[in-house]
Amino acid sequence: RDLLRSHHLFASAEPRLIDALLQFATTKVFQADAAIFRKGEPGDALYGILEGRARVFVEGPDGREVILNILEAGSIFGEIALLDGSTRTASVAALEKCKVLRLPRAHFLPILRREPDLALNIIELLCQRLRWTSAVIEDSAFLDLRGRLAKRLLVLADTFGQSDARGTRIKVRLTQKSLAAMLMVTREAVNKQVAEWRENGVIEMDDGYIVVRDLATLTAMVIAD
Repeated sequence: RDLLRSHHLFASAEPRLIDALLQFATTKVFQADAAIFRKGEPGDALYGILEGRARVFVEGPDGREVILNILEAGSIFGEIALLDGSTRTASVAALEKCKVLRLPRAHFLPILRREPDLALNIIELLCQRLRWTSAVIEDSAFLDLRGRLAKRLLVLADTFGQSDARGTRIKVRLTQKSLAAMLMVTREAVNKQVAEWRENGVIEMDDGYIVVRDLATLTAMVIAD
């Protein structure tokens, strides 16, 4: 109930609507790396993260993974296949132990048809997804590796950051392999850039977490590119 009320998709929903949505809702716990759903599976439900974090990704024919997004508690996902009745466009797996809410499509769609405000909110959510995809394509076309990595770290710092005297700690454990998967580049390329920034004091690594010590320098790299 708190998850639905806090998300902008259901922000204007009356208590009766929240009650109707939750009538057939279920919850499930996924351990780290467990698949919540996979690309190509039926879009039979809308999901929300109650606890933990998850990654959205696709895999190439060679098994190489590209991370499209990271979802935290409070996120709603799986709306595309839910609405058009087709298959999932990407896979989602737990980054850490994750508790997930599931709203079945068969129950959700009849409510959506009679709630125009909810339908408008769904359209807004889809537009946000489209803008995100467009931005990723634009970055790939016009930013070099340094600019793309700087921009991704800035987004992660803004979304998951916690500031202290040392800088802004990104509260998600990110390996350099994960960063490479986000940018669709090799791990070696990311390793080289991260090593340079660590040497120059722009970022540091602390027990698997990235701490951004110089946000201004990263921002300047994005603008310069």
